[in-house]
Amino acid sequence: MPVEVSGDEEGHGGAELTALYRATQEAVTNACRHARASQVTVAVRLAGGAARLEVTDDGRGFAPEATAAGFGLLGMRERVHLVAGSVDVESSPGAGTRVTVTVPRGTTAKFSVDGGR
Repeated sequence: MPVEVSGDEEGHGGAELTALYRATQEAVTNACRHARASQVTVAVRLAGGAARLEVTDDGRGFAPEATAAGFGLLGMRERVHLVAGSVDVESSPGAGTRVTVTVPRGTTAKFSVDGGR
């Protein structure tokens, strides 16, 4: 699985980086477990005023607007929301999935993004 990381962590808080880490875990798990992907790529760019994560797979894909969000995707959105970030899911049946998470630099979370673990 190709992983590309660029930029500098400086200025990004622990809560923000933990949210990105947990989102990466969930997106990769979904690609392997549910999408049956044969290739998954992960790219993290820490630059400017935000950190951006992109996880892309060549799996089965799904129709995001027609699918009820599972607990994993819901948890990802909640964690990222706590650090004022956003989650975008692009997918269609048979065409793979791209999950993009953007977290602004310097955000302070109200709660622990890893559930206190």
